[in-house]
Amino acid sequence: MSKTKRPARVAPAAPAFVPPYSPSWVDWLTETLDRVPVPAWLTYLVLGTAGVLLQIGFQQSTGAYRPGPFLPFHIWMAVNFAYLLAMIYYLDRSAASALESFRPVLTLTTPEGTSEPEHLRFAGLRYQLTTLPARTTARVAVLGGLLLAAIPVLFIRDPAGNSLVRSITAFGYPPTPAAFAAALIQLAFTQAIAATVVYHTIHQLRWIHHIYVHHTQVNLYRLQPLYAFSIPAALTAGALLLYTYAWFGTTPSLMGEPVSRALAILFAGIAVITFTWPLWGIHRRLVEEKKRLMQESSSRFESAVAQLHRRVDRQRLTRMDDLNKTLASLEIEQAALRRIPTWPWEPGTVRGVAAALLLPVFVWLAQQLLSRFLTG
Repeated sequence: MSKTKRPARVAPAAPAFVPPYSPSWVDWLTETLDRVPVPAWLTYLVLGTAGVLLQIGFQQSTGAYRPGPFLPFHIWMAVNFAYLLAMIYYLDRSAASALESFRPVLTLTTPEGTSEPEHLRFAGLRYQLTTLPARTTARVAVLGGLLLAAIPVLFIRDPAGNSLVRSITAFGYPPTPAAFAAALIQLAFTQAIAATVVYHTIHQLRWIHHIYVHHTQVNLYRLQPLYAFSIPAALTAGALLLYTYAWFGTTPSLMGEPVSRALAILFAGIAVITFTWPLWGIHRRLVEEKKRLMQESSSRFESAVAQLHRRVDRQRLTRMDDLNKTLASLEIEQAALRRIPTWPWEPGTVRGVAAALLLPVFVWLAQQLLSRFLTG
């Protein structure tokens, strides 16, 4: 009589990651561009070049383009949408890489009443750090594009006398209605991406702050993983500064206007805040941990000193060498604790941000002093 074979047990499939929200249009776009079989930097360079050629081609077809001098500002107007898209792409990858480096000190608490595996919690955190929600991003892009691109319309009655309108039309040459409309559409698209970049920056830096405050195991003797998120924070600040410098660098005459100089100072302040704000939460936690360890060490030192006084008072001076070593060790510990930094970044990262912030300012000041010296 043959035995009936029992069916083999099939291990239950591991639960798949379910995104908490749909990805935004800009995430879809950067992922699509990432699938192009060439380096990412080349993809965005080609995209920017295509923007310039498309604008020139349309201006030629409408008769608005005439051969003339090279105007860097108008080239920048045509390519900065590609720069902004590349900025989002590289910042997302930098943040994802930082999260991987951060794992040794990452704590992923399970919500009460659930048993979600750790890898799914990590995937959810990574998704929220590098992906924008679809609906909010769409609203921000539409609102930003409409509001920012509508500004030139205020000056449409006198385009010949207004540099802003000349800047967005036909590379500075006499505009036609079709050429103006094309330039305005391009500006609206660029400003929609710019608004998305602002939202992306706020979203991502808020999540870095959240991770530092709520998902970090603080250990003053294990600081290296804590430095991970200073890299995307520094890259964000540097990218914003570069965008500002490109804007003013292609139109040096803007720096002669007080409003423009005030805006340059404002953008520099925003870059500094962008770098320091997401790291502020973990800085405070490191300060608190350092105070706690210093208090513990001071308490032990006080105990050892009290024991020393008791021995001296009772004339029990045997085994003083052990007590002296204890006091010396506690002094070494306190000195080491005082030297531990409480800002989560490498010194080189700070120097890089400072150089990006101050070097162009020094160059501009040197040019101003040199021009006054030569003309005087």
